Amino acid sequence: MYKITKYYGSRQGEEFFDLEHDDGRTETLNIWDYASLYKYPNLYQQLICGLLECDVYSELWRPLSEITDINRWRILDIACGSGLMGKYIKDNSSTKVELLVGIEILQEAIIALNRDNPNTYDKTYVLGRDNIAELKRYEFNGMIMSAAANHLALNDYQNYVKLLSANTYIVFNLTNNPTDQKRLKILQWMDDNFKLCYKNRYPHRKLMNGRTIEHEVFMYMM
Repeated sequence: MYKITKYYGSRQGEEFFDLEHDDGRTETLNIWDYASLYKYPNLYQQLICGLLECDVYSELWRPLSEITDINRWRILDIACGSGLMGKYIKDNSSTKVELLVGIEILQEAIIALNRDNPNTYDKTYVLGRDNIAELKRYEFNGMIMSAAANHLALNDYQNYVKLLSANTYIVFNLTNNPTDQKRLKILQWMDDNFKLCYKNRYPHRKLMNGRTIEHEVFMYMM
C-alpha cells in the first residue's frame, strides 16, 4: 500500500495528491496524469477504487450482463489502462467471454496492465494506423469505454465505431452535466445513428474533497 497524504481539488481533471515515498521524498501527482500513476504497481487501483471508491466497472458491465441474446462476448475495451475493466469482466461474467481485447494510446498503460493484471486480455494494442485492419477482423459484439469516454471528442467515438461489426453493443459513461456541449454532441450523434437500450445515473466516485460526483451510463446498439 502506498502512503497517500494530502489531497487537493474539487473538479475532475483538477485533482492532485501527495505520494510519500519510503525515502521521505514527496511527489505531487495529478489524478489524470496516467503515465506517472502507472509507473507505480497498483497505485491507480488503490487510488481510484480504494480511496475514491469508484464503481464504474460494475455499472458498465451490468447492462451487458443482462443481455440474453448473446452467449459469447467478443469485447473491445477502449483505453483499457492498467486492466481494471477487463479484470472485472473476467471475475464477474457468467456469460462466456470468447475474446477480450484492450487498446490504449499510452504505452505506459500497457506496461502497467502486463505488470498488474497479466493474462487478463487476449490481446492488447497501442492504437496506431498499422493495427486498425487487424482490430476490424475480430468482429466485436461489445465495446466498453470505462474511463475514456469523458476524455474523448465526438470524432474519437466515430473512429472507434468503425472498428465494430453490425449488432454491436456500445457502453460508456459520461459526466452527468446536461449542459456540457461535448456530451450533447456525442449523445446527439449516438441517438441519430444507433438505438439507445439503457441509461442509468449512478454515483461514480468521490472527488479529492470528499464530495461524490454522479455519472451516467449509456448503452447503444449498432
